[in-house]
Amino acid sequence: MKTIGFTGVIVDKVCGFGKEREKPQKICIDVSLETDFKCVAEEDDLSLGIDFKTVYALIITGLEGEIYTLEKAALSIWKKIKNLKDIGKVKVTVKKLEPPFENEVENSWVTIEE
Repeated sequence: MKTIGFTGVIVDKVCGFGKEREKPQKICIDVSLETDFKCVAEEDDLSLGIDFKTVYALIITGLEGEIYTLEKAALSIWKKIKNLKDIGKVKVTVKKLEPPFENEVENSWVTIEE
């Protein structure tokens, strides 16, 4: 199996509890998925495999609606991508950039990989 994916898809999303729900925060998504892209590579034809635009759209639609936890966001994205044809393992990491803690924290994150 070979792997394709995205690193650093940043979106503004209301996620969290209490004061965190007052305004959108920066959420960063990394996705990798196993798929055999040999035909795409040999023929140089995206129609023979998974289009990155489709994966990107699934990331964005996975964040629709009200979300309180990073875990929910990651699971929602993972489920959408896992439904694609000819997919092996899918790994989704969702990070909240600069989470609201007393001291500076670069990010908090969750990962689902199956």
